[in-house]
Amino acid sequence: MRARTILAIAMLMFASFAVADEEGIAWDSLSEEQQRVLSGFSDNWDNLAPERQARLSMGADRWASMTPKQRTAAQDRFRKWNSLTPDRREKIRERYQVYRDMAPADQKRVRDNFRRYQRMPIERRQMLRDRYRDMSPEQRKRLRERLTDRPRTTTRD
Repeated sequence: MRARTILAIAMLMFASFAVADEEGIAWDSLSEEQQRVLSGFSDNWDNLAPERQARLSMGADRWASMTPKQRTAAQDRFRKWNSLTPDRREKIRERYQVYRDMAPADQKRVRDNFRRYQRMPIERRQMLRDRYRDMSPEQRKRLRERLTDRPRTTTRD
């Protein structure tokens, strides 16, 4: 009996999500906090695609759960993103898609390398950037191939 009740509740919840996906999310069904965060969308809310409404409502929930420090950091990242040229944003989106398509082990390797780079002294990072910038396209290609082909054992953390 209990299993059937749980199953029925789960099916009802899933059905409500399916309806929300097809019809979108009514502005009035958003919490007061979500409406406050998304107030800039209120006039146009019904014209947004249901997927966009869902993403925005989840984003509003994330925003509400952030500390003031996290909100400031998010605002800074948003300002920085908006200041990029459309071409630069597209390049970043493409690189992110390449990252998303990687195997989890390769994603971990990229994250570990980035963290290691971030921990380097600024002078060392600048030296590496300068050295890479001064390479010819052929040298850069060889470096990428060498780094891709080498066996990956344990990291030095």
